[in-house]
Formats: sequence, C-alpha cells, structure tokens
Amino acid sequence: MEAASDPSKHELQLLGLSSAAGALGALDATPLPSEAAPAEPIAAAEETEVGAEPATSRRRQARNIPVEVMILVLTALLLALTLKTYVADAYEIKGSSMLPTFHDGEKVVVLKSFYEVQRGDVIIFSSTEDPSKDLIKRVIGIPGDRVEIEGDRVWVNGTLLEESYVYEGRSSAWSDPKKICVDVGPNEYFVMGDNRGDSYDSRRFKTGPGVPAENLKGKVIVRWWPLEGLQAY
Repeated sequence: MEAASDPSKHELQLLGLSSAAGALGALDATPLPSEAAPAEPIAAAEETEVGAEPATSRRRQARNIPVEVMILVLTALLLALTLKTYVADAYEIKGSSMLPTFHDGEKVVVLKSFYEVQRGDVIIFSSTEDPSKDLIKRVIGIPGDRVEIEGDRVWVNGTLLEESYVYEGRSSAWSDPKKICVDVGPNEYFVMGDNRGDSYDSRRFKTGPGVPAENLKGKVIVRWWPLEGLQAY
C-alpha cells in the first residue's frame, strides 16, 4: 500500500514658517505707535502639487512586474520542494488492509521529520521484502515491547488492547495464526493493518516481524482527501 502593505508613509511638511515667525517676532515687546502700522502679510504656505507619473516610469515598472512574479514563483517552488523533501509528503492509499480507518483512493499527509513513533500511530514505511514498495500500517509494539496475539485479541506487555479501530468484517485472504509472541527488538516496530483478516504485516513478514526504524518514511498526520473526510491523526 502506498498515503501564507506596506503601510503608506505619511510625511507632514511645514513650509513658509520662517517668514511668518519673523513677522511675529517684530511685534514682541514693541510699543504700539499712535497710528497702527499696516501689518505685513504673512507669507502663504506653499501648496504641494501632485503631477502625473511620467510615462517612462510607468513603462519601467511594467517591465519589473514579470521579474517580481518570477521571483515569487521560484520562491514558492523552492519552499514546496524543501517541505516535500525534509518535512512532509503526500501519499495515496491503495488497497484495503487499513479499513475502516483508510479506504482505497484516499490521500494523506505524512510528517517526515520532528515526530516520535508511539503505539497506535499510523506510519508509512518501505517494505523489508521489497524496498521499492511503501506500506501503511498501525504501530502495535515499540522497541522493548512484548506483543502477544491470539485470534482477534492482542496483548502488549501483558495488557489486552482495546482496539476500536479494527475492522469488524472478516476476510479469507489471510488466516489468523493461532498464537504469536514477539519481543520487539531495538530500533524496530511491530505493525499490523486495521483490517486484520486482509493485511500483510508483522505477523507474516518473511524477513521477521520487526520493521527497522531506518525503513520509516513518516507518520500519518492528516487525511485530506476526500475533503468531507478531512481528519487529523
């Protein structure tokens, strides 16, 4: 199986105040004459005019637009490539071994870095038998655990698991073994599909039950398709 203005700068400019201040300074502490002298007019404030932008400037800006768009596109592509390579990736589910949790054709996002694998997590890993094939399963046992299976019941370190995610239907594709007892090795994981009767997993791997940590591709964190089934894990 395979799984986002610059505020405008405002300037305030006071013009012609020096001439006004000079006129007002002449009145300071000066006795009034018998006949009032005509007041000198205060220089009028200059008006700021807004003119049309030159055509050459507009053409220069128009030529810059494609360059800016190209830079944005390249930046977005670089970011997407970095995320896909180091952080997360998308997978499409193929098959039925993870029913009812995941169905054939659904798509999930897998976290490839900054995660810790715990019991109950759904992971994607490369097959120990065919490294070109990616599988999706649920983690049942982590390093150091003892996993015991008898029929439909699973114990981990002596505790019976309550598995509400297990598919209630049955499939004849695989017959469940009578009893399994496995001590999970260092840096290994014991995994099973939720559709226990139709899952090729740690119970049947020919290379041994443990999935090496180096084979892990990541942990499923979101089902994003179909949209009505959007769910985080």
